[in-house]
Amino acid sequence: MLSNRFNLDKDAEINMTPMLDVVFILLIFFIVSTSFVQHNKIEIERPQANSAEVSHGTPLILSIDAAGRMYWDNQELDIYYLPATLQQLAATTPNARLLIMADQRCPTGVTIKALDIANQAGLQHSAVAAEPMGFGQ
Repeated sequence: MLSNRFNLDKDAEINMTPMLDVVFILLIFFIVSTSFVQHNKIEIERPQANSAEVSHGTPLILSIDAAGRMYWDNQELDIYYLPATLQQLAATTPNARLLIMADQRCPTGVTIKALDIANQAGLQHSAVAAEPMGFGQ
């Protein structure tokens, strides 16, 4: 009687449905939780320079477009609010580095004014972004 309860003729099956469900849930989790970084939404054509160097680390970026408008965190920022923004940054982040990404058609005075404001705010490590020139140009 006991031997009738266990039928040895049945093939063992592995149900893959729960495993596939878990894999798809993990896939959805990673897709949703991934942050897609967009460095700059503003169209900027950087000037070229022979002495351009690669900057290491992640500096804070102030963008200036061809018309001289400033953008901080991809939001337009009036130049009158720039000193307070940079002073707050200097107070909260020691050794903060500011990278000014100015368009090559931007008025030079606006870029110089932004550098001056950064120095007055206490940011000692400020730079203007440039494209390295290729050989033979």
